[in-house]
Amino acid sequence: MESNKSFSRQSSLSDQVILYHDALNPRSDFSQLEKLLQNLDEKELNSLKDLKKYLLQKEGAWLLDQQMLDFVSGLLQHRSLNPDIRVKMLRLLAAGASRSDFSTFLQMDRKNRSLMKFSNIFDNLSVEEQKGVALFLCNAFSSVKGSEWVMYASTWPLTEDTETSNVRVAAKVAGFSMVSYTPSLQEYGSALIYNIALKETKGLHVPKNKYTEEDLPTVQLPYSSMPNQEIMNSAESSETKFVTLKVYNDIAAELSMAVMKYIKKTKSPPEEILYRCIKSLVKFSHVIPEDMLSCIAMVQVDLDTLVVGHSDRIDAEMSILRSRLVRTKE
Repeated sequence: MESNKSFSRQSSLSDQVILYHDALNPRSDFSQLEKLLQNLDEKELNSLKDLKKYLLQKEGAWLLDQQMLDFVSGLLQHRSLNPDIRVKMLRLLAAGASRSDFSTFLQMDRKNRSLMKFSNIFDNLSVEEQKGVALFLCNAFSSVKGSEWVMYASTWPLTEDTETSNVRVAAKVAGFSMVSYTPSLQEYGSALIYNIALKETKGLHVPKNKYTEEDLPTVQLPYSSMPNQEIMNSAESSETKFVTLKVYNDIAAELSMAVMKYIKKTKSPPEEILYRCIKSLVKFSHVIPEDMLSCIAMVQVDLDTLVVGHSDRIDAEMSILRSRLVRTKE
């Protein structure tokens, strides 16, 4: 079994997004990638050189052009290549994503969705590739624009018959990682869920007396991002109800289920991971309280028995979660 000490962990004590810098060594990864790549043409060699300048020499994002995106996408998509090439490239993407100006590169992928399409086949990737994808998506939260790219909820075509969105792909990666039996993936999955949960949520404060099938279409309300504390305060209000998009409700339920499955199957979860899990459930319980109760019933997990007693901060969050669920039952 993989040792918990074989990967880097960043604490969430400050309730900031969780990023991974120490888990990556772009200089080493780039050196190994260069040795693995053979017979590159002139354009590909130029893209490789520009990527090196950006990551190792800290030059600007002006180097990140469409030609480089095509080069990166080609390496990820060609399954006949040595899988180590994809692993090294994913780790380099994760290193790049930790820079605030990398969001310009992510925005260039709006046409082909190559990066998200590759992430979407997460369940068919090797463990090392999965780690790279999870690290990449976690580190994309290093900037506001990067996090918005991950949380983009508008749908795009995956195949002729199916659609998905960036946030659904991210939730899939987070959920699969959370219930994995690989400790480092559990680490990264909990961090990605935590980052998604702590991200300000877009929604509406709807007067409860207007929250009916007849009245709701007639209410004119601003749709905007709400800080978590404001969402939690709204849940305590007798006058308004915070309403989010269906896609957010869906991923909140999906991630809550993954967290509960992890808690149920893990005998001695690391305190840091368990804290992220319960902190995320607290946020989601204020958005989908009824669905949260359904998730608990479906997973058949006793959170009080399995969670309480690990640490003071976990117990404090568990107390908030318990109170919210009790009021929902009333």
